[in-house]
Amino acid sequence: MFKQKTVMLALMAIALLILLGAAGCEEAEDPLEDLEGEAEEMVEENGEEEDDVLTIGAGRDFHYGPEDRTYLHGSTNVWEGLVYLDDELEPEPWLAEQFSASEDGKTWTFQLREGVRFHDGAYFDAEAARANIIRLSEHPQTADSYKYMEEVRAADTYTLEIELDRPLPAFPVLISYFPGAMFSPEVIADEGTDLEAPVGTGPFKFESYGEDKIYLEAYAEYWKGEPGVDRVIFHHIPDESTRVSALQAGEVDALADVGVILPEQVPELENITGIELKTVPVLTSIYMFFQTASAPVDDPDVRKGISKLLDREELVDALLDGYGEPGRAVITPLAEYWLDEEVSRYEHDPEGAQSLLEESLDGDEKLQILVNSSWAARWPMSSIAQYLLTELDKLGIEAEIETIEMGAYNEKVQQGDFHISFCPWTGQDPDDFFSSWILTGAGFNQSRGVDFSSAEEDELIEAAVQEMDREKRRELYLELQDLVEEKAPLVPVYHDLTIYATRDYVKDLEMDFNFRPDLFKVSLD
Repeated sequence: MFKQKTVMLALMAIALLILLGAAGCEEAEDPLEDLEGEAEEMVEENGEEEDDVLTIGAGRDFHYGPEDRTYLHGSTNVWEGLVYLDDELEPEPWLAEQFSASEDGKTWTFQLREGVRFHDGAYFDAEAARANIIRLSEHPQTADSYKYMEEVRAADTYTLEIELDRPLPAFPVLISYFPGAMFSPEVIADEGTDLEAPVGTGPFKFESYGEDKIYLEAYAEYWKGEPGVDRVIFHHIPDESTRVSALQAGEVDALADVGVILPEQVPELENITGIELKTVPVLTSIYMFFQTASAPVDDPDVRKGISKLLDREELVDALLDGYGEPGRAVITPLAEYWLDEEVSRYEHDPEGAQSLLEESLDGDEKLQILVNSSWAARWPMSSIAQYLLTELDKLGIEAEIETIEMGAYNEKVQQGDFHISFCPWTGQDPDDFFSSWILTGAGFNQSRGVDFSSAEEDELIEAAVQEMDREKRRELYLELQDLVEEKAPLVPVYHDLTIYATRDYVKDLEMDFNFRPDLFKVSLD
């Protein structure tokens, strides 16, 4: 865009010099004879054949590789799912134009969008969707969403049927976005759950990956039409200061992801000409969780006491400059229907905390607080841990903070080698939260080392996921929220308000509650 102007001015200067030089020669050569070749060289040197290229900085690497459920993060706009969620967190069509449940709630029928092609030219149809669902149901990252599936079949060319062993009224929600991602059958491994390449149906197709950058090319045959930019580059910049410097220097055109700009960096950016700051409430919440099988945090009173030490209002104001919402429920505040808006379940109560902890601790314990350094570069988890350490110290409770990188962190939490930690989690439906964190043996319950188990909660979760009456489901989930508040295997700290930014020539780059930018409509002015 800016290089085009430079090239044109240079060409005009060259032409003028040639014409002036020719005026003093007896046998003037054609002054434009070699101009075309010189112009082509200059354009090639300036990379102008690339046309419009959008470079987006992110705090994490969106390239996950063949073993991952989707190979690339959904923010890349390379792949699409069967359904997405609207602003009310209700399922809406994506690659499935319509979907409906049988009367007994056990069979879901998806009418697929016709005329859609994958980036390799293969048609998206019911057989392709079926192959993807089978893979996703076997993949460890998405298997939970399909654990009640008995059969998936292509009823006809564009009709997909998924049969379950019980009614699941929230099934389209549970398979929205990542768990319903569609890829060309040609890249699904014959054995196992790997993807040979990320060949989807989205507005951009994967070109290459290297040096912390994902290179994407516009897909001209995209079913909605041609995208507004020709290429997109996602640049992984793990250091928070370097990300902001890259935006200021014009090395990236935007910073767009959850946690990509920290609240304390806002003053540095808000008065800079040419940079536009934006915010969006997202489904990500920051939780404090406990290793419930390890003393002394195996005692619910200890966990509740520690939770009551957190002044969530103060944390949001002091550490986030107001860019967040204090945690009052384990469910995201964007899912309003499932909350009791008149109840704030996690109040700051230092006197209550002191009473619970004095009664439950003998004074010899030393609490281990574990912090993931990768997450701490995108959220103020180190500061929250230090805040908690200070509050514990006021009560004479000894604790220490250990900050380690992602690989070592995952190993420690899975081994249960900690007492308290913090993590982000993104979820949209109470089915998703309780089935992931509270159900005995569930995914995040195990992978984060919580190890929580309760027959009472398990029974309620099993009842809630099958309840076809929506209001009755809500009552069950309110009861579950009461129980989780009382037993406190994990507690919310705050709900995220994501800050992101663009250069002012970037038009229509907006992120949604899933922090996914719709790159199809983005253009460069």
